[in-house]
Amino acid sequence: MKVKANAFHSFEPRPWYGRYSRIPGDSSVFHLTYLGGRMWPVIYWETEEGTATCAACQCDAAAHLANAVERAKRKSGGSGGGSFMINEYGQVLVPASDGSGRRYLAGELQDQLLFENPFDEDEPIDLGCCDYLQPGDPWKLPYVGFPFNLNRRSQIYYYCVDDEGGQSIYPRQQDRGLIHALRGIRRTGAVRFIVNPCGVVLTKCPVEAQWTPEESWQPFYVGRININTWFPKEDGRA
Repeated sequence: MKVKANAFHSFEPRPWYGRYSRIPGDSSVFHLTYLGGRMWPVIYWETEEGTATCAACQCDAAAHLANAVERAKRKSGGSGGGSFMINEYGQVLVPASDGSGRRYLAGELQDQLLFENPFDEDEPIDLGCCDYLQPGDPWKLPYVGFPFNLNRRSQIYYYCVDDEGGQSIYPRQQDRGLIHALRGIRRTGAVRFIVNPCGVVLTKCPVEAQWTPEESWQPFYVGRININTWFPKEDGRA
C-alpha cells in the first residue's frame, strides 16, 4: 500500500543521552527487518490469533527512516537490523546492537507512519486514530511506545538510569486531566503507562480485575499528552 510521502529528516547518527526506556519484549518497540528484499520498518501486533507482523506502508518517509536506522545500527557495530524507538516528538532513537547501552539519534519523523493491517488490507493501522475513544475504552491496535510512570502519590514521572544510578524526572507540570484518566482505569498504586509516537497515552489492566502476569493484561486508551505540561523536547546531547 502506497501512502503520502510524509517528511523524515535524516541525521548523521550521533550519540543520544536523553530520555530512553523500553518495555522488555518485542511488541512495544519498532523493528527494522529484512522484508521483501530490503530492510523495512515493522511492528509486532499481539492478538488473540497470535503475533502479526505489520510492515510500514510504502512511503518516502518509511524508506528514508529505514536507511537512517540501518546506518545507526551499522555505526554501532551491528548488521543493520534490530529494534528502535520513535518518541512523542518524532525523534528516532536507535540502541546499539552490541548490548553496550549506547543509543543514537538517527533522524526525526515530521508526521507519522501507517502500517499494513494483516486483518484488513483496506484499513491501515494508524497509531494516532483515537478520536472515537473515551478514557477507559479498550485499545485494539498495537501497544507501541515509551514507558512512563505514575507513582502512588499520583505524580507522573520518568525514571532515568545512568552511570550515577537512577532518579525520578518530573514533567514541567503535572497534567491533572491525564492523571484523573489514569486513576479512572487504575484506581490505586503505581502505574506504568506508555506514550506512542502520536502522543497517545495507553496503559494495561488485569482482565476482569483478576491479578495475572502483566503479559496477559488488556491495553486501554487513556488520552493524549498535553505538550505544554509534558516533558520538553530534548536534543539528547551530553
